[in-house]
Amino acid sequence: MAGQLNLDQTIFLVADSSNFYREMLRRILWGFGAKDVLDAADAATAKSILALREVDIFICDAELEGMNGFDLVRSIRSLKEHPRRSIPMLISTGSTKVSDVNRARNAGAHMVIMKPVSPAAIYDRLVWISETERPFWESDTYYGPDRRVRARDDFKGEDRRGGGSAEDQIDEAFKVNRDEHA
Repeated sequence: MAGQLNLDQTIFLVADSSNFYREMLRRILWGFGAKDVLDAADAATAKSILALREVDIFICDAELEGMNGFDLVRSIRSLKEHPRRSIPMLISTGSTKVSDVNRARNAGAHMVIMKPVSPAAIYDRLVWISETERPFWESDTYYGPDRRVRARDDFKGEDRRGGGSAEDQIDEAFKVNRDEHA
């Protein structure tokens, strides 16, 4: 695995309607050294925790009860006074549709985690977030991490659109390894 993380001081919030997935994510994060993993079974609880508690990283399901994860992330990002507006937010989804990945990115999510989750996929995304500096952008319709991903110097393959466009880099960063989850 890439990079080494020290998560013992990192506070996570895991929001998922499924008890199974909340517990599984909690155990995975504990396995990586996290000591404080909060959880929420619905959007209202997640919103309350995010408003009242210190949270460093938020992982929420796309199909969260009460409000889907895309709208929840967007609602937090859109409130200028929200205390967790700029924390890393990841959306987990069982869908491999490009439209869902785009919805997550356009809502302000840092990354997408494909269900069923694997410890390696979660770790890789946490490393990527910790090692990749992405400035936040604000406009009338968006607040969140820069949706463009910088070109990688070590990339040796042929660019899909020829010329290394930002879209190629975004596609690579948000690509779901379908073989891993088939």
